[in-house]
Order: sequence, then C-alpha cells, then structure tokens
Amino acid sequence: MSNEAFDERYELRTIAPALDEQGTPTDETDAWMRAVGLGFHETHPKPEHAATAVAEYAADDQTWLGAYVRRPLPGSVDETWPAGTFAWFRKALSWGDGSTVDTQAISAVTVRPTERRRGILRAMMTHALEQGVSEGYPMASLTASEGTIYRRFGFGCAIRERAVHVRRARALPLLAPTSGVVTVVTPEWLEAGPARDVFARFDARTPGSMVRNTGTWPVALGLRGSDGEPARDVRAAVHRPEASGDVDGYVTWRVTEGHGRDDDTVLEVVDLVYATDEAYLSLWEFLLSIDLNDVVRYRRSRLDDPIVAALGDNRAHDVDHEEDHVWLRVLDVPAVLGSRPFAVDGSLTLAVDDALGHATGTYRLDVVDGRGTVTRTDDSPVDDADVRLDVADLGALLIGSVSPVTLAAAGLVRAADPAAVTRLRAMLLPARTPHGITYF
Repeated sequence: MSNEAFDERYELRTIAPALDEQGTPTDETDAWMRAVGLGFHETHPKPEHAATAVAEYAADDQTWLGAYVRRPLPGSVDETWPAGTFAWFRKALSWGDGSTVDTQAISAVTVRPTERRRGILRAMMTHALEQGVSEGYPMASLTASEGTIYRRFGFGCAIRERAVHVRRARALPLLAPTSGVVTVVTPEWLEAGPARDVFARFDARTPGSMVRNTGTWPVALGLRGSDGEPARDVRAAVHRPEASGDVDGYVTWRVTEGHGRDDDTVLEVVDLVYATDEAYLSLWEFLLSIDLNDVVRYRRSRLDDPIVAALGDNRAHDVDHEEDHVWLRVLDVPAVLGSRPFAVDGSLTLAVDDALGHATGTYRLDVVDGRGTVTRTDDSPVDDADVRLDVADLGALLIGSVSPVTLAAAGLVRAADPAAVTRLRAMLLPARTPHGITYF
C-alpha cells in the first residue's frame, strides 16, 4: 500500500499513558489498552488494576503509538480504539562487564485482524525507528510473540532460551557440592529487601540482560498475578554465601498439583535471579529437594545451562521448548560497536546492508585493549570488505550468543576469506553466556 493510500485511511497518533483527575485511565489511554488486550487475547483489567498498570507504564516513560481509522463504521470499536498499537521506551542492555547501551525497547505491537495487509505495521515501525534515530537511540530491541515478523525491519534474534523440566527422582545428588545457605523468605521481604540489588548484580555481569519494566517486579516476586489480583500461591527463598549476610541469589516459585494418576505435580519457577554461579546451583538444589512434587519446570533456561552438567543423572533434564527471545536492531553502527567490550584485539571492515537505510554503509572496526573504535569508510556496502552482512544478522551477532561462523554456514554472512569470519567470532566472544530473563 502506498503512503498516500495509508494516510487516506489511517492517522498515526502518539499518546502518553495517563490518568485523569479521578485517578482512572483517560478515555484515550483506556481505548489504547483495550486494543492491545484484543490483540493479545487478554481480559481487560478491573479499574483499580488498570490504574496501577497505567501508573507503571508512565513510570517507564512509555510512548504509545496508534493507527486510527479516519472514517470508522458506526458501532465499530474503530470509533475510539486504534486499529494498530505500538509502544517504545528506554531500556538499557548489559554487555556483561558493567557497561551498557541504551535501546529503544519496542512493545505492545498489534494489528486488528480486519486491517491486516494494509501497511499498518510497516508504518508504525518506520515511524518508531525514525523517532528512535532522532532521539539518539543506538539500537532498538524487542521480545517477540511470533518469530517471523521482525527480520524484514532489520531485527535479528540475539538470544534464544529454553523451557525445561527436571525430574526430581533422578536429579540428586548433584555431582559437585554446593556452598552457602538457602533460607525461605516471604515475597514481601524480597520486595522490600534484596531483590532489586541481586538483579542489578545479575544484570551487570550478564551479557544481553536488560533492565525490567516497573510492572514486572510485583509479578516476578509473587506479589500479584498477571490478572492484577494478589498472588497467594508463590513462595520465595534466598541464597547467601558462607559466612556472609549478603544475599546473592533468590527464587520465587509455585506448585501446581496434578489431578490424575498420570499427571505430575509441578514446581514452577516464577523468577530465578543470581549474582554468582554458586547461588544458581544452590537454589536449583533447594528446588529439587522440595517434597511433594514430581517435576521442577523453568521457562527461562539459557542454552548452555550448567544445571545439566551438575545433575546426578543428566537424563533427568528435558527440553520442552526452545525459541527466540531477545531481538536487536542496530540503528547506529559506530555507537553500538563502540559501546561493547571485545575479547581480542584486531581490525575488520564490515559492509552492512539495511533496507531501511539507518545502518547502511561500510565500517572499519579497530579493537585495542578490548575496546573498539568504528569509522565509516563508505556510505554504501563495498564488495571488498572483510565481512558483508545484513543489519539483522549484525543484530543477531552483536552480543556473542550467535556465531558468525554459523551464520556464514547458513549463507547469511559473506567473506572472501573465511579467516575474517573466525576473527570476528573471536572478537565478539562474551565472557559469559548471554542470557535474558526480562520480557517487555
């Protein structure tokens, strides 16, 4: 659809989530939230829960975008609801060495089924990324509900994750002794105490980790459910190192009882955050020691989870599902590559193709003492660059969980000399496995 045809049918409007003088969502805010709820098959929250959610969106300084039908039919929700929704806000991504880069975090992307294939998503994405560039974001980020939508806009999948379960009967004892002390606490104590400090330490040491939304915390800590009501079935525990009062890890969980002879009783991990590997293994050992359940299920496992190697019988561990998680989209190549650490020194030229034009060009990367400087050498991708790739694949490689050697084998990274691809892999190698436990 041409821009003229789109503009004739729709109007793009940005709004800020807001409450009125009575402390309830404004009409425009409420309509936008109802459109999002329709897109994700969510029930509309009670008024008091909606007000809480809006206050949390405002605390995150979210910008909301809607595509509104200019001439809605009588009786249609199009009279007040946007036919497409889109949101973005600032969210820092960790490089794992204490340094970060700001990203334009994209969320709440929906298009009404009656308005599909009319250019709404492209118009919203194009507008948002142009705003991101003008606001100085080096990169955009998102977590996707579908895996085939975003590559055409320059996003690459930088982190994958697994949903796993471990059968208790075969898991213990672990092959190596754990250390420290695990104690049961209340979710309220976690919320008032160490939870955010532990997450900050996890975030600083973990490549690919991103700060959490304001509204994530009450759910992760077991204070309320996703419906806004108080959660009454979540427990919590913390880990402390030997001879230390400092908390370096915590877990929240709930147990769902099986109702049939062949149904497992499942301990579901709600949130598992750790500042040290010792805390992670000790908390897993604790979970596997809880009686009256058959299976521990964790939906945020990284691909090289050390618990697999630690189990007494590693066949107790099974993968239920694996999928894409964090997607990254480079907007400013020099700013992004200049913000991250590198494992080895060296120099490469990168030719980047970008259908939207934000990152198109050829760049020389020089790394000295683990830090890079980037110089644009041409406004177009040149054939004699060491490595040529699409901006989506640059996003996928960026934090080091995806190897350029793998993408070269898939035909997505091209180099005249394979040694250049190997050198790029060595330069991007992270100190720890990238891991994201934040959704938005």
